[in-house]
Amino acid sequence: MTTPRSLWTLPLLDFREAIVQRASPGCGAAAAASADLGLALVMKGLRISDAKHPDAECKRLLDEAEQLLETLADHADGDMQAFEGYLEALQMPKDSEAQRERRHQALDAATQEVNRIPLVTAEACLAGLALALQARPLTEAYLQSDVIAGGLLLHSGLSAVLLNVDANLSGLDDGRLREKAAHERKTLQHEADESLRRLRAPT
Repeated sequence: MTTPRSLWTLPLLDFREAIVQRASPGCGAAAAASADLGLALVMKGLRISDAKHPDAECKRLLDEAEQLLETLADHADGDMQAFEGYLEALQMPKDSEAQRERRHQALDAATQEVNRIPLVTAEACLAGLALALQARPLTEAYLQSDVIAGGLLLHSGLSAVLLNVDANLSGLDDGRLREKAAHERKTLQHEADESLRRLRAPT
């Protein structure tokens, strides 16, 4: 099965099968896709509520969510492409000193990218959680379960992509970059946990 240009062109069953059968897409792409679906649930709650009782704040959040929906979708593809770029760098020839140097540089750049994508994906998930928090009080009571369920998917997507950061940190040669990524990872998880706690609190 050839690599699709975008995961979003695949039927859902084929997307699942690609995860089962191949090295890529993997954890990060699956997590970003599930977070994207979570955001769609938040949007559902807002859209139906706004249709019943039009509200300027609902419309503002929906506009913001539309952009974030595309961002998360792009990150799902980006995670797959970054990992495949890393695999390509691993396969570069290393017979001569010049080849080894080119391979080392390519691996270093690819490693930075496979660390960057999970962090920006987690940031987008956190933004989605913040949006869900704003959406819940604006949503009809019978739709608030959709908003909370969407928040749970956004939180789990964030937590899953941050596992990729943990797995990839050791591959960063630059100690400062490694320390910065580790700090960002810890902060993102803490903020997401707090956002989820607030989202699930009784009203």
